[in-house]
Amino acid sequence: MNIKNLKRIREHIAKVDGSMIKMECFRDDYGPDKETPICKSVGCILGHATILDKENVTDNFTSSISGINFGSWSTDFLGIYTGSALWSYLFGYQNLDIKEYHLHRMDYILAGNKAPNIIKTAYYNYRYIRHYDDGYFITKGLEI
Repeated sequence: MNIKNLKRIREHIAKVDGSMIKMECFRDDYGPDKETPICKSVGCILGHATILDKENVTDNFTSSISGINFGSWSTDFLGIYTGSALWSYLFGYQNLDIKEYHLHRMDYILAGNKAPNIIKTAYYNYRYIRHYDDGYFITKGLEI
């Protein structure tokens, strides 16, 4: 795993308006010409993070037909395979649309912890959300 780039993503997401995070939304990070970055759109954590590597994203991971290949790009940028438990923990669409929740997860991994176990999957806000044994809900006094 590329710790340096995960830290960069964490720092960048800390600056993003929390209302702009929607984990089930996949956005096209570039305009119709596939060269002009479009900022301030709603997207998942990885969608917001592509700006950190926009030249590489544009040159190697963007198709005029399908847009950005977020899975391949994130594997290249972070060295985390998209099918892994770690990738699902950090970037899976079954995660809540709460910025602090994602910052907590990145901090948890950056502190040297492995991806925790799923302890519950609950239906919330019209989709299934995975709850992990990482202390987030306990420390926030939230019920899972």
